[in-house]
Amino acid sequence: MAAMVGAAALLAALGERWLDPQSLALFFVVPIVLSAMRDGLRTSLGASLLSVAAINFLFVEPRHTLAVARVQDLAALMLFGAVGVLVSVIAERTRALETVRQEVSRERFKSELLAGVSHDLRTPLATILFTLQSLQRFADNHTVEARGELIDLAEGEARRLTELVDTLLAASRVEVGAAPVQLEAIAIGEIVAAGLSHAKNETAGLDIAIEIPEGLPFVSADPVLAVRAVTYLISNAAKYGNGTPISVSARCEDHDVMVEIVDRGPGLGDNPERLFQKFVRGVSGDGRAPGLGLGLALARSFMESQGGALKAANRQGGGAVFMLTFPCWTKVARHVG
Repeated sequence: MAAMVGAAALLAALGERWLDPQSLALFFVVPIVLSAMRDGLRTSLGASLLSVAAINFLFVEPRHTLAVARVQDLAALMLFGAVGVLVSVIAERTRALETVRQEVSRERFKSELLAGVSHDLRTPLATILFTLQSLQRFADNHTVEARGELIDLAEGEARRLTELVDTLLAASRVEVGAAPVQLEAIAIGEIVAAGLSHAKNETAGLDIAIEIPEGLPFVSADPVLAVRAVTYLISNAAKYGNGTPISVSARCEDHDVMVEIVDRGPGLGDNPERLFQKFVRGVSGDGRAPGLGLGLALARSFMESQGGALKAANRQGGGAVFMLTFPCWTKVARHVG
């Protein structure tokens, strides 16, 4: 581990003439990931700590000490340390999953996870680095309002990283069958309202119509898993519906309650079912942008773990329709009794 960090420090020193200090820090991500994949979380966290110390000692003024002269440099070091912990956890989760699958499946899962994570990490990390560089290089030129906007931008991207970690942890729990399920009687309106609240950042400014009639029976659901499934689907409609109106409706059908989430975007392509497979990302023409490819797979897993179901179809006239089925509480109670 120390040798890999030393090699990263040497490469960073050689590249110092052409790269800025924030870019040099990216050399140290490699030993952190390799340490996690080879030796586990402890070694990876050690590599992260050693990398922060090396960056501080070699590249942060005053050099060749562990002191930090400027607040911006301290913030950058703290951010890199947080990213190191994030990468360590992600890589360790990937390593842990290798014990619950066959060898070929394990290798495929690992490579696709790392590929998807690298894609989803690139934009928020680049934005955070940009804001820190702007604060560092042009601090005297920024107004108080501009500095506040840059800090808010970095905070928002940090939240995106947190959401990514939450998704990855949820995926790993589902993968090993460790997602706890606690069924209770709950109103479908409460689930929808909570899902909309959690997806408020993605749906800001969109026209959303809610049609939840009074008198619907209570459903049997795990509140946490049900809300997370609805949140994923509303966020999906917001992201890929191209800003079109979204409608969320519910109705009683036999002994189930059906919830439909509809957008008027490009639709789901010729084979909507494929989008529920893990790591399946969009292709040209199906209305899906590239991404990690876990949201729909997790939503279906969460629904099925509660005794429900999730289906998708193209909307007649354009758009996508996601249909969630929740068993009525009376139906479950009668079956148990």
